[in-house]
Amino acid sequence: MSGPDASGVRWVRRMDDGVPIDLAVRRSHGGTGRPVLAVHGMGGDHTTWRRLAAALRSEGRPVVSYDQRGHGQSSRGVYDLDRMRDDLLSIMADLPGDGSVDVVAHSLGAHVALRAAMVAPDRFGRLVLEEVPPTPRDAADVAEGIVPRSSPREMVLGVLDVIRDPRPVMRFDVRLAPTVQAAFGEPDPDWWAGLSRVRTPVLVVSGGEQSFLPPRHLRTLAGALPDGHFLAIPTGHSVHRDRPDDFAAAALGFLRGEDVGARR
Repeated sequence: MSGPDASGVRWVRRMDDGVPIDLAVRRSHGGTGRPVLAVHGMGGDHTTWRRLAAALRSEGRPVVSYDQRGHGQSSRGVYDLDRMRDDLLSIMADLPGDGSVDVVAHSLGAHVALRAAMVAPDRFGRLVLEEVPPTPRDAADVAEGIVPRSSPREMVLGVLDVIRDPRPVMRFDVRLAPTVQAAFGEPDPDWWAGLSRVRTPVLVVSGGEQSFLPPRHLRTLAGALPDGHFLAIPTGHSVHRDRPDDFAAAALGFLRGEDVGARR
């Protein structure tokens, strides 16, 4: 672990089967209360949260964001969902205070955060999980293709993102995608059973029918959580990008403890 470098990056190092993994972390200064940890999705990096982070800081909330392994400035490595979960827990362990956080996370990052909340439920406050891909429950789910991949519409919007800022995709390790997609293609009933250990309030945000993730599966996921809430903001897989004001209003309201979404 090290202090911030000249670019404002704080490096958190953890050993992964004897191999060092360096994670690039950004922290906002000031603010009170529990930090908000923002976790990006596949192919992105910490910059996807700039607009939301500004809104959080305006409310006095400290914000922590990082590049997941294989993304941005962080190390490449073995792309295993539980290893990525442990990366997130290492970021939390490096925080001042008791290391507990609220979370806002998208897609792959939301899945990683949910895995972390299963194994360390007491360290999490509220979670906002945008378009979180569930693992398949059985062969029928596999056949339906519940895997975090882009639709044609998402690909077009992704191209526009690259035109605006090519750095996230240029830094993305393309080896990650097939490995993670294969993991999401395996039925895992134990993952579903583990949802009962997540005791914190969770808002599951769906992009509606325009997303490749069927909203009914995200409703089911929210219903499997002890304190799960469901909200649809119809726009597609990247709600925070395509309807930023609506997403920020929902996320900030939920983190304040307001009644956001339907209780499942």
